[in-house]
Amino acid sequence: MTEDSATPQRLLDAAEVLLGERGSTAMSVRDVLARAGVANASAVGYYFGSKDALVAAVERRAVEQVNAERAAALEAAAEPSLEDLVRGWVSPLVRLRCAGRGPSTARVFMRIFDEPQEQWASNGAHEVMEVGWRYMAASGPYLPGVDRPELLWRWQAVTAVMAFYSHGYLEPFGEAPSPDDVERHLALLVPQGIALLQAGR
Repeated sequence: MTEDSATPQRLLDAAEVLLGERGSTAMSVRDVLARAGVANASAVGYYFGSKDALVAAVERRAVEQVNAERAAALEAAAEPSLEDLVRGWVSPLVRLRCAGRGPSTARVFMRIFDEPQEQWASNGAHEVMEVGWRYMAASGPYLPGVDRPELLWRWQAVTAVMAFYSHGYLEPFGEAPSPDDVERHLALLVPQGIALLQAGR
């Protein structure tokens, strides 16, 4: 890979870390260039068009990765159990949180709904919701008597726990995780997610 061909990836990676740490408002193009080690001040404009387009590209990259894994997990089981569903929903974020890149991608993913709704089509939030509806529908038979608004609220509660986890506010073993910790973390988070879905039964 040449220096020029590597530049967009370096810009995306740098912006992902800064977005995860600061959010888009506090992230400047200058900061992205400095973190990426790119001297050309017009590189973001050349490759992405604008800072906003770079932010959208980072968000979509995170969304596409998580959504693809969630969709694959849902399709892998003909009749997924409630445990399968929770595991499929939370596993991509656990893997991201435990990855060598750190929590940046997971944080970016969890922040997409902080953007104004008119940006949801470009940042991938709509696609996340579409996959979420499929998970919610698949969980319905395991939660008889729970109506759609309540079921949505319960899945949002599972997602809220994952937001805290993704941001590093929940460190179940008192230290930042490594790639070897995925199953150990899932062993704690999946039962908690099931409990939230079954609350009040």
